[in-house]
Amino acid sequence: MNVSVPQLRSEFWALVALARKGWKVDRRQPYFLTSGLLGTMQWVLPIVLATIALAGPNDEGLRRFTDLAGTDAYIAYSVIGAIAFLYAGWLLSALSFDLRLNRNLGTLPTIWTSAVSRVVLTCGGALGHALAPAVMAVAAFSAAWALFRFSLEPNVGPALAVLVCGALAMVGLALPLAAVTLRYREAHYLVSLFLMATGILAGIAYPVDVLPDWAQWVSRLLSPTWLLHGLREALVFGDVAEAMRSCGVLLVMALVYGAAGIVLLKMMDAAARSKGEVEWM
Repeated sequence: MNVSVPQLRSEFWALVALARKGWKVDRRQPYFLTSGLLGTMQWVLPIVLATIALAGPNDEGLRRFTDLAGTDAYIAYSVIGAIAFLYAGWLLSALSFDLRLNRNLGTLPTIWTSAVSRVVLTCGGALGHALAPAVMAVAAFSAAWALFRFSLEPNVGPALAVLVCGALAMVGLALPLAAVTLRYREAHYLVSLFLMATGILAGIAYPVDVLPDWAQWVSRLLSPTWLLHGLREALVFGDVAEAMRSCGVLLVMALVYGAAGIVLLKMMDAAARSKGEVEWM
């Protein structure tokens, strides 16, 4: 990839401009934020209430959970898992759904002159569309805390670091998913199936250690698993060192999956153009 510093600077500001555009589109549709917040709570509340129910009479189930998870803060554990995974899912699906939208609008036949511009055009709008879900996630977390008043460890800095590294890792993992969507018109349905499987393996409301050995191995290859793990270590267990280790794993995943996504995006783009499948038909 032969790109000069001025070109990189130009591509960066193009990415910012596209992200701002994506955010403005959502911001000008208040019903989107309102319905999204309600939808988030509809997702979170059943998981939290089921977790409370599973604690059972006299907290018999809670004792088993404490033995497995290493903490009795089961509400905080499940709330963090539910909301963090929901945001991870938004990030993972945003790129593929944004490509599908551009295909519907007939705006995909763009001449991508380099790998950098390809990533910018693919990620820019999707990142902008991810800002609204971030607002909804924060609002939903605040609402859940107001309802259940669970205690948290005050390690805000490490938690924010995990969120930033996690967002990069989600974008990296989303690039291969977006590449498949670029080649196969309805592949976004496969993305939805991938997210469902990831939700089972990431341990939204239970420790990954309860899964079969093969599932644990697969789980540790997925970015959302480490996002949830890092946030829980920072905010539930108070283990800053383990939270920062999660940051390191997430950054490695961002580089590995991102590089694979760029290569796959180029391959799928060439295949789609050769078969005339870039435009919506």
